[in-house]
Amino acid sequence: MKKHLLLLLTLAALPVACDKTGKVEEIIVSVQVNTPAGVTPPAAYEVEFINYNDKSKVEKTTDADGRVSASLLPGVYTISVSAEVFEQGFSVIYSGSLVNENIVTDGASYSITVQAAKSGTLVFKEIYYTGSRTPSGSTYFRDQFYEIYNNSETVVYADGLCIGSLYTNVASANQPTWDRENAGDYVYYQWLWQIPGNGTQYPIQPGESIIVSQYATNHQTEDKNPTSPVNLLSSEFEGYIANSTQHTDMPAVNLELKYRAASFALMQFWLQTVNGPAIAIFFPAEDTNLTELTTQVGSTAQGVAIPIRLILDAVETVANETQIQLKRIPTVLDAGATYVSETYNSKSVARKVKETKPDGRIIYQDTNNSTNDFEVQDTPEIRRNGAKKPAWNSWGS
Repeated sequence: MKKHLLLLLTLAALPVACDKTGKVEEIIVSVQVNTPAGVTPPAAYEVEFINYNDKSKVEKTTDADGRVSASLLPGVYTISVSAEVFEQGFSVIYSGSLVNENIVTDGASYSITVQAAKSGTLVFKEIYYTGSRTPSGSTYFRDQFYEIYNNSETVVYADGLCIGSLYTNVASANQPTWDRENAGDYVYYQWLWQIPGNGTQYPIQPGESIIVSQYATNHQTEDKNPTSPVNLLSSEFEGYIANSTQHTDMPAVNLELKYRAASFALMQFWLQTVNGPAIAIFFPAEDTNLTELTTQVGSTAQGVAIPIRLILDAVETVANETQIQLKRIPTVLDAGATYVSETYNSKSVARKVKETKPDGRIIYQDTNNSTNDFEVQDTPEIRRNGAKKPAWNSWGS
């Protein structure tokens, strides 16, 4: 926030051109969008100029060379670039951004290099992280869950899939830097779990989903929280921590805990921040080392570095609308953020429906922008819209 105030105060101190009536005149700025070497560029990019102060938006489309101009009122802006290309059953999402640019000079030019990521296969379908209130008004957070859906046309095996939360624990304008070559090509996990399996043990058919819970129990019982919105007994997986005195080991398959940051070392449960975690899933490559740690510059904090190119899906959740621009997840993976505004309000965020196939199978929207892709649900619901349970889940009703 100090950075934003400084930018706004700087802007206020600069001379701004006005016409004879005293009205502030617009200025013309240009943007050059660059595609990395070896990546086929799309026909055009969509460019958004979002004013930090009043959240107004100007939308433009580049020419075939990636150039575009816009007429703007002077101010502090975020410039976001995106495009989507369909190929071989997947969509490729191109995105990049400049955040909090002080745009006050007529004729100024900006350069943005995008990154490209595949979209498809497994996606986060619903995320419930906010927690609930007990009948006495106390807070309850053990009913958190994540639903992962097969949004593709082919079977996907969950064996080996990794899930976890990224640094920082809560959204912040002060993101850490990492002591690693090409540090910007990675995301950094503070919690990391992996689904076990022999490679073909846990198939997810198109239209099926798996539920990953903090605690895969019925949370609506008297000894838990009878006002909790969810019964999670049918979860496929849970983040059970061995020797926990807080949780009972339930029928759901136990995730394998690969890493948790030192600040969580004494926790007997997998708690994600109720203010909105940044979460991501990926399948490791053959050379991925899930135990190799990278240290933050100027700190002893460590995380597991995973290449951006391996990430299947990532969702930025934040506390409220004012934090949307406080990015932890690279914009190529999630150009926006989603939020529910309050904590312990028993609300979730769920992915929007894109289309329904003739056989009834739903395809969910996935533009790698959670602001556009998700909407708030007043009540969390596992397997919303008729998502199917995998056949190998014999314990779920």
